[in-house]
Amino acid sequence: MEVESKFRSPGNDKVEKALAKLGAELVSEEETEDVYFRHPGRDFGKTDEALRLRKRADVSELTYKGPRMRLEHTKAREEVTLRTGDALAAQRIVERLGFTEFMTVRKKRRNFRYDKVRVAVDLVDGLGEYVELELITEEPRRAEALIEQMRAELSLTDLEPRTYLEMILDGSARNERK
Repeated sequence: MEVESKFRSPGNDKVEKALAKLGAELVSEEETEDVYFRHPGRDFGKTDEALRLRKRADVSELTYKGPRMRLEHTKAREEVTLRTGDALAAQRIVERLGFTEFMTVRKKRRNFRYDKVRVAVDLVDGLGEYVELELITEEPRRAEALIEQMRAELSLTDLEPRTYLEMILDGSARNERK
C-alpha cells in the first residue's frame, strides 16, 4: 500500500536546503512522462482508479492504482507496478487490450530518502512546484504519523489532495468555462 501526501512547495530550493540540513540522501534525478489510459468499459474517474505508464530514460513502469482510502492528512491506495525496459511494447499491449491514451503529465523530479520516507521534489509542466511525501507500508496509520512528522520538519503547510492528473483536468475544465 502506498501512503502519501502532496503539498504545494514553498520553493523547491528552500525544501532541498531543509532536506540537506536533516541529512536526507539524494537518491535520483529524473524527467518523467506519465501516460494515463482510459479503460474501454469503465470510467476510472468514477471508480477512482488509474492505469499509468511512466516513461523514464532508464526504465519504464506500468502501474495500476486502486481506489484511494482517505486518512486524515494522507491518502493510501493499492499500487501494482510492472517495470519494463520497453515502454513502447508495454503501451502497445495496453492499447491492444482496448485502453486508449487519455492524458500525459510531464515533470522533473528529485527523489530524496530520509529515514523510511521518500521525498519527491517536483516541477510539473503547467502546474509548478510540489513536494510529495510517500511510504510503502502495510500500516497506513503508522505511515501517516511518519509523513506528518516529515511535513512539520520541512514546514510544508499547503496540502494538495488531488493527483497531478486531477489538477490538470481541473485546470482544463476551468479554462473551458472562460
